[in-house]
Amino acid sequence: MYVKLFTIFFPYTAFVKSDRPVAFPNLTIKYVRGADPVIKLMDEDGDVMETLAIDKWNTDSVEEFLNTYLILPGQGDDDTDKSANEV
Repeated sequence: MYVKLFTIFFPYTAFVKSDRPVAFPNLTIKYVRGADPVIKLMDEDGDVMETLAIDKWNTDSVEEFLNTYLILPGQGDDDTDKSANEV
């Protein structure tokens, strides 16, 4: 599975309040009151492929995960890029 889009649901974290999300153009952040924080891995059609609970992750863990698995615009057409982004 290749990650094309991410959606993060969390009420409040330092990651969301910082300037870090700007570095990930395919990242969408939604606030859901009372919901546990999750990352939803989505395909290019917007269908949810996997949901990961991140309630015990710190800001650096979220950023490291996104740097590792997020396919940025313009990436993904080359097989060498895809191998680095497999889940």
